[in-house]
Formats: sequence, structure tokens, C-alpha cells
Amino acid sequence: MNVLFVYSLDDIQSIQKPLRSWTDIQFGISYISSILKAHGHRTRLAVLGNNKWEQSKGLLQPVIEEFSPQVICFTAVFSQYPFIYKIADYIRSRWPDKYLVIGGVHATLNPDAVINGPFNALCVGEGEYPILELCSQLNDDRLPQGIANLWIKSSAGNIERNKTRDFLRDLDLLPFPDRDMWIPWMHEQLDAEFSMLLGRGCPHICTYCSNHVLKKIAGGKYVRMRSPENIIKEVDFIRNQYNSSNIYFEVESIALNKNWTFELCAELERYNNKTGKSISYGCNFRITPHSVDEKLFTAFEKANLKKINIGLESGSERIRREVLKREYSNDDFVNTISMARNHGLKISIYNMIGVPGETLSDHMETVRLNRLCLPDSHSTSIFFPYPGTELYETCIREGLLKGSLDMEMERRKAYLELPGFSKKQINKAFIWFDYRVYKGHKPLWVILAHVIAVKLRSNPTTNYIFRSIVQLPLLRNLRALLARR
Repeated sequence: MNVLFVYSLDDIQSIQKPLRSWTDIQFGISYISSILKAHGHRTRLAVLGNNKWEQSKGLLQPVIEEFSPQVICFTAVFSQYPFIYKIADYIRSRWPDKYLVIGGVHATLNPDAVINGPFNALCVGEGEYPILELCSQLNDDRLPQGIANLWIKSSAGNIERNKTRDFLRDLDLLPFPDRDMWIPWMHEQLDAEFSMLLGRGCPHICTYCSNHVLKKIAGGKYVRMRSPENIIKEVDFIRNQYNSSNIYFEVESIALNKNWTFELCAELERYNNKTGKSISYGCNFRITPHSVDEKLFTAFEKANLKKINIGLESGSERIRREVLKREYSNDDFVNTISMARNHGLKISIYNMIGVPGETLSDHMETVRLNRLCLPDSHSTSIFFPYPGTELYETCIREGLLKGSLDMEMERRKAYLELPGFSKKQINKAFIWFDYRVYKGHKPLWVILAHVIAVKLRSNPTTNYIFRSIVQLPLLRNLRALLARR
């Protein structure tokens, strides 16, 4: 069968080439595509922009008419769902014979609402084998039925809600994700970094995340890691197939299981020795009391890990402990940064601003810790209350949400008016974060250029103008210079 995948992005500039990096690819549909291809089906991808409705429709028409897919698969998180719904409704009206399936986090968390949309079926949880079974039944001219993980709508509108199957036990059995499907949508590779999935699931219960719900949707083990041997095979495949020298390991934390981590690092060290350390690596690192361990960072250095991303989120221990459910001290954080730096790793820090219960004083603790550690880079955003998370329910219970959520400036504008932290203060804290952290440590013009960019990107109109201007060749070179500084 011919199966088309539809994926959407925020705020794209080019409808023809919206992807700017290999780290932009989505693993869920990439794995499903590889499974389908392994069983003889043909797949294709369409990447759309939710800020370009007419252009997205115009792009879809030749893809659908040329490829003639029998099945069209969609995926969506909460912020992308309204656009995906609209696109699916357009396809349903224009090509009524297409079989439309939706999956992803939003559909999994809200199946009763989503199944009432223009979709023939909905996938709850992992989709590799449910979609394969669906295509097999359709290919045999059978009406789909009895497929675990799928909710299937009949022509009469009745819904067959099938049970969920256990989480995939052995991730090594999956073929490597289909990366080739993304190549036609690559504008340019500003970096040669590839992303690679090491495992699935997370044992932590951060209140701004939906993992606490997702792990309950099916039986079996939720947190699963690939074997180090299987990971090395994919590293070698990426190196040979795409000539990549940088790989980012996507996993909730590289140190979830220290024995596994040491084994992986040993395998990477052996591979590096064989290939002359031709590849460097990056990963997420979740601070826990057991992960503040010098031996881990010694192993990282030997494995040629060059950077780690660390979620500080808030510099207030009270906010982390009582609101976010992240149990580590500021001393743990500072010690982790020190060990990483001693072993030559670059540091990127995740921060959130405007969390329920946060005050301006709490935020200044976040500034203080960032200023103390001076990360090489950071990803700082304004808290967004995603439905399906514990903090969303907190916002509802405490009356912090007024009206519907505006997703246009998602994580770039304040949504909550907090008793000790007003919207105006939150927005100001977001815009001036770099200035407060790096003042006296970076050239002032570099800091102010970043502040201006954040300010421009916090407004829909100026953001569009800004994004158009910075793609000009001369300013792309300036961006590269700023990134190095």
C-alpha cells in the first residue's frame, strides 16, 4: 500500500524546505515508516507549516494526486492539533476515499474527543505494529477490526475501542528509523548533528510532563532502553550512510540506569578507538542524587561525549520540590556542572519562567544559578500549561487560566497572572534573561542582540518579520558568529 505521513511545524519560513536540521525529525512516524517499508509498503512524507494554511493545502494536492496514498497518517501534540484537524478535514472533503489515521501524544491523551474528528481510526500509544496490521487488513480488502491500540470508526459512525497492547518489550527488534523520508524537506543543514533514540519512557513524575499518564495506557515495562550493541550498529550506520560526525542521543536521561550507561560508554569508547574518534556525542542528563557521580563523567569523556543538556527548570529548591517534583538540591546542580566542565563537556541548561507558585524572587534564584554556572547555551521558555499534565490541573483548580489557551506564542509569552509574579514581570524576565545571566561575561552587543531577538520573537507580527530577515545570507553568517560567542 501507499501510506502518506503528514507532519506539521510551527512558524516555518519555507513551505518547500521547512526543516533546518536532522534533529528536527519526528521519531514516531519515522519508526512506523521503517516498519511499513520492511513489509513491502511504500511511504512518503509531507511536512506542513501551521502558519501557512493556503500554501500547505497547495503543497498537499500534488503529493496526494501523484503518490495516491490509500492511507494517510497524522501525528500531533496539543499545540499542533487544531491545524492537523483542519488539514484532515480538508483532505476528507477533497479526497473522501482516503483512510485517515491519527496518533501521537494528543490523540493518546484525548481519544474520546479526537475520534469524533474527520479520522477513520485513532492510535493510542505506540503505533508501529497497529499501523502495520491496519495496512495489512486494508490491503486484503477487509474492513479493519480487532487491532489492539486502535479505535476504529465504522461507516455508520460506531466506534470500536480496542484494548491496548503491552509496550514493545525489545526495542532492538525495530528497524532503524526512516530518515530518508525527511531529506526532501531539508532546507539546509546548519549543523551536521543527527539525533538518535536510545530508549522510550521516563520513570520520573515531573508535573509539567505527561509521562505519568502515558505510562498507564498499556501494560508491560514503560521505561525501556536499547542494547549498547544495537545502538553502536545505528551509530555506524549513520556514520557510513550520512557521513555524520555528530550524534545527539535522544533519551530522557543518559543516566537512568548507571550499569547500562557504563556499558554503553565502554562500547562507544571501543568504537571511537576503531574509527579514530570520528564522532562526538551529546545527550540529556537528569540530575538525581545517584547521578552526581564523578565516574559517570569520566566514562562520558572516554566515550567522546562533548555536551550535555541539563534541566534546571527553576533555581528555587522549593519550586522544584513542591511544584515540579524534581528532587535535587542546588548543590547537586552546581557539583554536576563542575564535574561536567572538568571532563571537557559543554553545558546547555533548560529553564522555565512563570511556573505556578513561582515568585519574582524564585526566578532570580534561577538567574543566580545560571550566572554562577554560565552555561555554554540555554533553552529558556515561559511555562505553558499543557492539558494532560498535573500542572494544567493545578492551573484549573487554582483559577489561573482565563479563557482558552492561545498557542500562537506558545512558551514565548506569559499565560498566568501569578500572585507573586505578574504577566508583565514574567515577560520582562523572559526577554532580559540573557542580559541578567551573561552581563559582564559576554560582549554587551552580543547580549543586547539576543535580547532584541527574543523581544521581536515574542510578538506574532515582529516574529514573522524577524524570521524572514534572519534567513538572508549575510545575517545567517552573523547568527553563526553569535552562536560561537
